[in-house]
Amino acid sequence: MQLVFYYDLTKDVENFTKSTKSVNRKNYTEFQNLYTKINGENFDVEKIKHFIEEHIKTNKIDVEKEINSIRNKWLKIENVFIERAEKTFGIKYPAGTITVYLTNNERCTYNTQENYFFVKIGSQFSNNIIMHEIFHFYTYYAFGKKLLEDGIAKDLYNDIKESLTELLNIEFSDLMGGEIDKGYPQHQEMRGKIKKLWLKDRSIKNLIDELL
Repeated sequence: MQLVFYYDLTKDVENFTKSTKSVNRKNYTEFQNLYTKINGENFDVEKIKHFIEEHIKTNKIDVEKEINSIRNKWLKIENVFIERAEKTFGIKYPAGTITVYLTNNERCTYNTQENYFFVKIGSQFSNNIIMHEIFHFYTYYAFGKKLLEDGIAKDLYNDIKESLTELLNIEFSDLMGGEIDKGYPQHQEMRGKIKKLWLKDRSIKNLIDELL
């Protein structure tokens, strides 16, 4: 599995729109608040497109430079991360490629079925965002897909997959640039349980079984 990096205005609009309906965080991002000051809460596709184009132009954002910067940072840790992730989840990722689209929005959405996600342009800790998002992909294919097919409530699965990124702080801390994956306030209790369960035997199967 490898990552390929692109910027696509249509995808940037998609991420902007999808992230206005975040399950985990209801408030708008700083970028979305800038938009609403101009257009109100009318999230019309053409208006969003124009807003993003003007933002790129006004701030003189060099998209190709941003792509290269994020890609080069990632390539320094890609092989180490993938090796550890596959050991952690006990699977080989089923798709050969995941597409990473750059976005101007601070909130980054993802699509496991179509194997793509978003990373914020200009993020100092882009690798941390990438690792967090890829964790959701491994979670889905390691056991999430089956849990959802078996009828687990979507909100419970969401809590699990978001809380499971606590493992980044344990097994991937040397790749995090001195930062930690904090998670959302509503998941702190579950994240604490995950840490304790993981440190017992470092078995993802046992962790999920006990957590459920």
